[in-house]
Amino acid sequence: MKNISLFTLLFVVGFTCFAQKVSVIEIKNVNVNDGKNIVEALPADTIYIFPEFTQGKIFFKNGIIDSAKFNYNTLISEMQFLDKNKNILSVLNPQDVSHVIIDNRVFCYVSEKSFAELLVNFNAVRFLKKCRIEYAYTQDKTAAYGQSSSTTSVVNYKNVYANGDDKKLAVYRDIKFKIIADFFFETNGKFNKANNKNSFVKIFPQCKEEINKYVSAKKVDFKNEQDLIKLTNYCIQLITTKNE
Repeated sequence: MKNISLFTLLFVVGFTCFAQKVSVIEIKNVNVNDGKNIVEALPADTIYIFPEFTQGKIFFKNGIIDSAKFNYNTLISEMQFLDKNKNILSVLNPQDVSHVIIDNRVFCYVSEKSFAELLVNFNAVRFLKKCRIEYAYTQDKTAAYGQSSSTTSVVNYKNVYANGDDKKLAVYRDIKFKIIADFFFETNGKFNKANNKNSFVKIFPQCKEEINKYVSAKKVDFKNEQDLIKLTNYCIQLITTKNE
């Protein structure tokens, strides 16, 4: 997969994601031949946020706006687009990008080429979600008489973990990946996880008592996106009322 800039002016911020919601997908009987990218072995609907590349707009920090068909690749954590020949290309060095709007959903640049979806925006506080895929494990195919089948051919694939190390995957194996949604706050360029009551109190300290009561009364599930959005909006409403 080529990394080619969308514009000649395109030039990419580092933080650790915090897992909130995890599901596991299993790809059966994967045959990855030498020289084949592991990305090609995964179904497209597990890799991308949208079912297909969708018309959107990219907004640069210098004020330039342009259009293309975009999609977000959660396996390699890169915003991608289709060129005029319908080749899939990655936005190169996206630190000059402010955000991308795809189907009325806003994706903000956050770190290491990656983007996160903006769920709630209030003054200096942004509540975001970042989806990613992590390799879980491979499982040998069982041969006759209960013996594990053997294989000598292995291939390198781009590692889905944050450290960037390469891993190897044997052919003719079942593989499992974890689909993870990370929720976090961004305030003045600083990132804070949003995975429990205390993480909300840290962002909205003046609402500590109300947050405690709300979480208890509503039985907030800190792995549920809608619950987190409602809690965030509740905190914003409280702050707005307190400041009036």
